[in-house]
Amino acid sequence: MVRLAAGILILLSGASSVFSQSSGPNTRVYNDNDVKPRARFVCVIDPPKSADRTRPYTCRAPEGRVGGRCRCDGVTGNGTLRPAG
Repeated sequence: MVRLAAGILILLSGASSVFSQSSGPNTRVYNDNDVKPRARFVCVIDPPKSADRTRPYTCRAPEGRVGGRCRCDGVTGNGTLRPAG
């Protein structure tokens, strides 16, 4: 009986340390050695009224000012730079 109580006490003390280590989903702290993910951007071009489609043309784009103008290869017209996702 004493061994059972001691075993439960050990399990509970170990479990409480596991729960105290994570305070939420955003616990990662970046330092100089970590690599931060790069933001990705897409160029969105609305099709002209003469085109036989309603969905916009999209392509990957280099970094730039969100809301700025951009171009896609093989598509006529300018688009708007937006963050991907």
